[in-house]
Amino acid sequence: MRNSIIALLLSVLTADRPALFEYNQSTVQAFYFFKDVTLNGENIAVDDWVATFNCNKWNSDSTSCLEVGPCVGARQWDTRTCGGGVCDLPAMGDGEDGTEKTKGYLKTGEYPLFMIYDKSAGVYYSTTPGDEVTEQSQTCRNGYPYCYGWKNFGFMFVPTLAADSIYSDCTGLIGGKSKLDACGICGGGGPQFICESTGKTFCSEYEYNQKCSGEAGE
Repeated sequence: MRNSIIALLLSVLTADRPALFEYNQSTVQAFYFFKDVTLNGENIAVDDWVATFNCNKWNSDSTSCLEVGPCVGARQWDTRTCGGGVCDLPAMGDGEDGTEKTKGYLKTGEYPLFMIYDKSAGVYYSTTPGDEVTEQSQTCRNGYPYCYGWKNFGFMFVPTLAADSIYSDCTGLIGGKSKLDACGICGGGGPQFICESTGKTFCSEYEYNQKCSGEAGE
């Protein structure tokens, strides 16, 4: 019974997880704590997500990932549920125990990638992490990614994580530009039905017919 309850709770907690942010638990793991996570200069919404990825292939100076690897950790970024308003982002490591579940996950010294999922737009963003990382009162100021080397039981505190460009749009296209409009339609043009008497807009003709006449008579 207890296992059934735990399984049910886990299914509820992960029900809204974005498709790209699925990952497996590992016997080895680290955590990155970001104080401010922003999109267009504003803190992301409570239903947005942040995730950690490994990189399969870096450029020659390890400053840009050429091939994104598996997701190794994710969290819905509701700071109201985090200690002191600072959330911890898990980063699972390669357990090196022969299991396929964590094959390709982070190993000691490898640099993680971070992504943000904007739920309202259905878009995944690449990010720019802050230049400083503090761990056990020691601060590294060499910037990203050099201060971010993964290690088991690492607890790293970072001031900022900012979305910088679309990684995958709402159609699933890497580098695409399409977003969900106000009606929840990918690449849509927003509400098309306008109530002339009030100026309010509606996503469907049904909603327009139901509400516009009533509002006009108020």
